[in-house]
Amino acid sequence: MRVPPGRRVPYFRPPLPSASDFIPPSSSNRGEDSIALVVEPATVSVAPELRAITRPALTTSVPTLDRILGPFDAGKVTLIDSGSDFVFHLTTLLAVRAVMEGHEVVFLDGGNSVDPHGMVALGKRAGLAREDVLPRVHVARAFTCHQMTTLILDMLDRKIEETGAGLVVLACLPTMYLDEDVELREAHQLFQRSMRAARQTIGDREVVGLVTNAGLAKLNRRRSIRRQLYESADRVVRVTHRKGGVRIDRLDTGTSDWYAAVPPNQMTLDDFDHTVPRILGVESDGGWHGIKAAGHLRFGW
Repeated sequence: MRVPPGRRVPYFRPPLPSASDFIPPSSSNRGEDSIALVVEPATVSVAPELRAITRPALTTSVPTLDRILGPFDAGKVTLIDSGSDFVFHLTTLLAVRAVMEGHEVVFLDGGNSVDPHGMVALGKRAGLAREDVLPRVHVARAFTCHQMTTLILDMLDRKIEETGAGLVVLACLPTMYLDEDVELREAHQLFQRSMRAARQTIGDREVVGLVTNAGLAKLNRRRSIRRQLYESADRVVRVTHRKGGVRIDRLDTGTSDWYAAVPPNQMTLDDFDHTVPRILGVESDGGWHGIKAAGHLRFGW
């Protein structure tokens, strides 16, 4: 409609929507009158876009390992499925690396795998004292799958908020759910809830998520849990024990490589590129071994 110059147009209010646009009475409004949705253009406001602060990715600082493993991204879950106790040394290394970057660590242990002595030893190689490392690693241990589920569902998010953690470790997570004293259906449901909650929390909090399994073959006892474990991870790294080292397979890229660290306190040519104190590798004096049965301890929080 064209308006002649100088003529004022009265304020126009859009008509109410037709009957078909109403929300009919339902159980949610307890049979009350129908509700009409009316939006006036002048009152519509656009909410500002919210941008999450992304944390930098975590690396091992060991050039060969970083080339093989790639970075551990914030907000993502990386699964390390290992048949070698190399996974314990790697977890210890990543925990110390997170502390070196100024982060706290939340460590949920389902296999009695946390190694405070190893953390102190690695910290010393990077110029950190015992009191610089251990107070920043917050450990909780579970004895049953029900305790582990409670830790993840009811305590994990709160602990991350309290500590401002940058790394969450769910060590030997499937172990509790493979207990044959727990019915398969119940164990699967608990594990599914735990993985969904952990993935949601890690994504919402923008922390680095690390899930480990120690023992490749034992997951075959309950394949539904193995499938849920693999499907819940953003990327999967499989470690196989070999004499003198480990084979590392990345399922996300389809690449494989061999890793054998130099003895402690020795350096490779790549290490000379770094002038600041750092960890040179994850080799132990006794070398790496195949996975052995792990015990369990009580809650730590």
